[in-house]
Amino acid sequence: MATLKDVAKLAQVSTTTVSRILNGDPNLIVPDKTRDRVLRASLQMQYQVKARKREIGRRKLRRVGMIAFGNEQVERDDPYFLSIRRGVEQEFHKLGFDQSVVVQWSDTISSYNTFLDVDGVIVVGNNYEAADFFLGKSQKVVFVDRCPDISSFSSVVIDFASATYKVLDHLLSLGHKRIGYIGGIQNNGLEEDLRLLAMREHLGSKQMYFDEHIHVSQTWSVMGGYEMAKLAMASGNLADAYFIASDPMAIGAIRAWTESGIRVPHDVAIVGFDDIELAAYVTPPLTTVNIPTEIMGQMAANLLVDGIGDFDIPVALTVPTSLIIRESCGSRLTLNTRSDSP
Repeated sequence: MATLKDVAKLAQVSTTTVSRILNGDPNLIVPDKTRDRVLRASLQMQYQVKARKREIGRRKLRRVGMIAFGNEQVERDDPYFLSIRRGVEQEFHKLGFDQSVVVQWSDTISSYNTFLDVDGVIVVGNNYEAADFFLGKSQKVVFVDRCPDISSFSSVVIDFASATYKVLDHLLSLGHKRIGYIGGIQNNGLEEDLRLLAMREHLGSKQMYFDEHIHVSQTWSVMGGYEMAKLAMASGNLADAYFIASDPMAIGAIRAWTESGIRVPHDVAIVGFDDIELAAYVTPPLTTVNIPTEIMGQMAANLLVDGIGDFDIPVALTVPTSLIIRESCGSRLTLNTRSDSP
């Protein structure tokens, strides 16, 4: 029996596009030749649209809402969350929900009861209060970025451990032996960042993890990175390289070290996380982990509205990451050194 994936492969489009065309989505805008190609492929493969799939999609969700991470200041400090929210909003707009979306920020919500009036909710970030509130209620809920309870809620998440291993292995390949970490607190200090946990495991297995090179700020801002970089210098025991858990913090660290005459990457190498737009334009350009944040938001919106197949169990979608190598990690210095060698 032909599947949606089979039709998509034959028509050379995404499964989402096939689903929306075959289900008669009025908000989908595609060229006529694309629509015809999908219809011909479905007929050729004798694909049958499942009636239940049509019923459980957007026709059931009349009004949706989103709980954004932190507050507006947090979004200004860290564009990572802003990009996710924009991705959600853009996709909701395409799906026809633009006039009904309820948006509130997680740390300004006095009561989640507002969301009892909506049919579905996107929650950005690791929001335990939202998870506790919606557990067992009728609203369909999807978490994006982190999920406190993958057994109860669908989610779109990042494999932070895998991304961290890419960073550390790259720094190790460049010859850095003392690798530090700069990041922010998680869940008001009640848990450790997943990147730090992965770093402790990965470097610990090589006897290369040192607590004195770990610096955790109260905020994930440029200023937080600046202050932690100053603290690292004040300790008198600067590491060879630092994995910095957000690009804004990495930019703050570069500023702090540059002010003190410490050259990046000559004296200390840096790798950030998120690949925000500014990362390629700082001096030196920032090596970082690219996260497809806007796509994550779009995926979360589609997962909320259409789900995956006819399954009633929670689904966790893990998005891939990639290491973007620029000058801040010292790759160019290493290549130059090798090319100059006899």
